[in-house]
Amino acid sequence: VLDLGSGAGLDCFLAARKVGETGHVIGVDMTPEMIEQARASAERLGIQNVEFQQGYIEDLPVESNSVDVTISNCVINL
Repeated sequence: VLDLGSGAGLDCFLAARKVGETGHVIGVDMTPEMIEQARASAERLGIQNVEFQQGYIEDLPVESNSVDVTISNCVINL
C-alpha cells in the first residue's frame, strides 16, 4: 500500500493492520516534521510493516509498479 500525503501516519497504521505481517505500507509526505512524527509513532506502537519516505507526489521515491494499492486522504497542495 502506498499512502500519498501520509502526514503523521494514521492511515498507514490502519492499512498496516489490514495487510498484516506479510504486507507492507509506504507513507510519503513532503514535510520532514510529519515524517519524523510518523516514524516515531510507528516505533512507539511497534508497527514494523510500515515505512515513511519524504518526497513529493509529482516525484515519488517509490519504484514504478511496486505497489498494489494507493490511498490518499485529505491531501491539500499548498
